[in-house]
Amino acid sequence: MPLDVDQLKLYTAHRGISIPLLDLLQFRHSPTPAEQGPGYIVLRVEPHHLNGWANAHGGVIMTLLDVAMAVNATWHDEQQRGVVTVEMKTNFLRPGGEVGEVLEAHGSVRHHTRSIAFCEAELRNGSGEVVATASGTFKYLNRPRPLADA
Repeated sequence: MPLDVDQLKLYTAHRGISIPLLDLLQFRHSPTPAEQGPGYIVLRVEPHHLNGWANAHGGVIMTLLDVAMAVNATWHDEQQRGVVTVEMKTNFLRPGGEVGEVLEAHGSVRHHTRSIAFCEAELRNGSGEVVATASGTFKYLNRPRPLADA
């Protein structure tokens, strides 16, 4: 059954935080059962997401992967602290999708300590093919997360 992106909450509304770039890009959250993980990030490719070859821009793809890893790093932390990206490596395997295609970013944590999380993610197109993969290191923040305006 195809995913109905319009039925999904914007990621920032799901988290109750303000990240204007993710709202502008229209990143959405697709939940999974709580014990299985924090869910994944979904994007329906629109004209403003495209590069000059009429496929999803590499910067959009990298942002999807970055957010998927960060979501998982936070989910694995007992305090649910936010994170910032320390470093990230991305491998592009195929074009990122045309207008109307749905992309799904799935992240995971390979290892984490009290201060750092080592993560991986992959981005799949509507056919389930892997478009890009990433690995990254994330630093846990020891300060309150800014909340979204009510």
